[in-house]
Amino acid sequence: MNTVPLFGVSLTMFLIFVGFSSGQFHSYLFESRGLQGLQIGFIIMAGQGVGILSPLFQVSIIRRFRGPRLPLMLMLAGAGTALALLPHVYGFWPLLSCFCAFSICGAGIFPLNAACTFEAMRSHGHGAFFRVRSLGTLGFLVGCVISACFPSPRDLPILYGGFAAFLFLSLAAVAWEYRAAPPPPPMGAMPTFAAALKLLRQPRTLRLLLFLGLINFANVMATSVQGNYLIDRWHQGQRTISMAWVISTGCEIPLMLLCAAALRRLGLRYVIGLGILGTVIKVAGLALAGEVWQYYLALTLHGCFFSGALTGFSIFIDRTYRKEERAALQALAPVFYAGIPSSLAGLTAGLVWHAFSLRAVFLLAGAMALATGLAGFWMLRNTLPGRARPS
Repeated sequence: MNTVPLFGVSLTMFLIFVGFSSGQFHSYLFESRGLQGLQIGFIIMAGQGVGILSPLFQVSIIRRFRGPRLPLMLMLAGAGTALALLPHVYGFWPLLSCFCAFSICGAGIFPLNAACTFEAMRSHGHGAFFRVRSLGTLGFLVGCVISACFPSPRDLPILYGGFAAFLFLSLAAVAWEYRAAPPPPPMGAMPTFAAALKLLRQPRTLRLLLFLGLINFANVMATSVQGNYLIDRWHQGQRTISMAWVISTGCEIPLMLLCAAALRRLGLRYVIGLGILGTVIKVAGLALAGEVWQYYLALTLHGCFFSGALTGFSIFIDRTYRKEERAALQALAPVFYAGIPSSLAGLTAGLVWHAFSLRAVFLLAGAMALATGLAGFWMLRNTLPGRARPS
């Protein structure tokens, strides 16, 4: 079997995540440009909303190009260009347009890269995917550490230019390293959009998608305005934003490795269950934090959602469906667990902030996470087997 060397897979993952560490600053950038809470919430909602459109044409592009590699390259080019332009535009409508362009490309990058990675390292097993994915988290951490060295709002154009440069470097890595990827299946064997949507409606998959969407709604409500909340509540400056993300991502790496061990020893149910439990504790902890160190303590569990719940779901897709179906489903599934919930969460955060306060946004997110988490454990028990499966 032809495979991409682990160095190429790991380098691509690392570079993409350095570029997307820009996410820590989006709401703060909008506020620094004079936008109000409701306007920021609307931009976040619109950006996440247009991201929903991305998988709608990705499925067709994957089918047309017989695999996810070329679509991934197109999305990286578009996201890098929009990210470089974002800090140089002013006013509500220009910022909205640029952020939407970034979001519609960015929404496809992670599932497309996951699809490429799974197929390229098929012979290494799913446990190896966690280790490669942890290098993505390391990339995000590196981006946050670098960001902490640029604490002034005047530095935002420099930071965004650097984030965009890493996305273009990842584009070069995909173009070069994935030449050795396994040959794609014939176009006729790959599902159309309607067929892919039907596959996602299978009962087990649909239950997981709905639950992940609900827990992600609560998670995004908090993270989408985190930078604003840190500065508004504790008045410690822009560096506080980067420090929060350094803690979040630094602690995600050991969680990724823990999930790899849990997958081998216990099975996929426990990996996703760990993600649920950690996310509930994290969001509730953010809501209840009275001091900044308590907020940071809750952030140590930030990676549970990504290492346990989302990576676990990607493995579920990879195990459940046929080779020619996997790439399309990896691209389409985020509409339901990320696109729609994140869009609604961004708008809800803006509305609650406008009507009440930033503090109220976090209290509502914590309450929703607790309620969803209780239902989620019951759902897992009735959806996934608990026995370990070798990988």
